[in-house]
Amino acid sequence: MSLIYFSVLDPSIKIFIGVVAILGPISIAIIIFLLKLIEKKNPERIRWR
Repeated sequence: MSLIYFSVLDPSIKIFIGVVAILGPISIAIIIFLLKLIEKKNPERIRWR
């Protein structure tokens, strides 16, 4: 069903959705990795809840 809506979109919007779908999870993983590095250096600085 969602492929029908996706096929009607403009090509630039399809590219934008593809880029966001790839870069979004990568950026979240990088942020978590950086937070864990900071936590190793200074455990009091970051608290996981």
